[in-house]
Amino acid sequence: MERIDRVTVPPPDEAATRAAREAGLGVYLRGFRARHGDGAQELRGRGRRCLPVLLLAAAGLALPALATRWAGPWLGIPLLLVPFGALGWFLWRSFRPPAPPPLLPGEYVYLYERGLVCPGKAGEARAVPWRSVTAMHQDVTRTYVNGGYTGTHYAYRLLTDGRTGVTVGGFLNEEVVARPADSQIRELAQIVLDETVRRALQPAVTALEAGERVAFGEVALAGEGIALPSGTAPWERVRGCEWRGDGLVVVRTAGAGRWAREAKDIPDFPVFWTLVKELFPQAREFRR
Repeated sequence: MERIDRVTVPPPDEAATRAAREAGLGVYLRGFRARHGDGAQELRGRGRRCLPVLLLAAAGLALPALATRWAGPWLGIPLLLVPFGALGWFLWRSFRPPAPPPLLPGEYVYLYERGLVCPGKAGEARAVPWRSVTAMHQDVTRTYVNGGYTGTHYAYRLLTDGRTGVTVGGFLNEEVVARPADSQIRELAQIVLDETVRRALQPAVTALEAGERVAFGEVALAGEGIALPSGTAPWERVRGCEWRGDGLVVVRTAGAGRWAREAKDIPDFPVFWTLVKELFPQAREFRR
């Protein structure tokens, strides 16, 4: 479904501009509504705090009951207006068109010519030049409740020294019309994927043409075969390569058995899968 860009992101402040300038990121292009953090865990939206609301509702109903018992209905009945008035106000607010909540620094990302800038909470900003990225791990998970699709979590981990880095991500329901408060992680993700391919695909192709292996974590690709933890199998002994709808990558070989890992565990996965499809044309892709 085509998504309309109607989200307004604050322009880069002085800290973001300074971080971009010091990192040599070039010209500012645009801002995205997308979350970011230093942790590798999946980025999720903040949950609603329902418990305090339930406690206040219970107190609002208990107060008239106690007042009726102690002082009579002349005091208890008027006090019933408090919880029912609060309920009416809550319903009125619920049916009003929601206004986009104010953005916090951890909920938007700036795109420059040569990298990203992630603003911080205390006025600082972190620059992530594309040239400093050494690997990218993608984690895309579709969620379902009672068999019905509820949305998709996106997380893209950009490693800058092999271990540490920044994760950009967000949650998006792709089956509803875009709203001003929706994440723009899909647009940002495409840029991250394109930059990953631009950075890593050509060096990998050059290495393969030179007869070398190209490693992607614990698996390596070569012109003559695929190297798995269980052993190296020539391509003619590979019986299947699948990228399944649940994000699992499965390789079946004759003699070496079955190897399966989640796509998020394979660094630079777009490059890995592009090469697999080139070296093993029968590769099956269930997820795009």
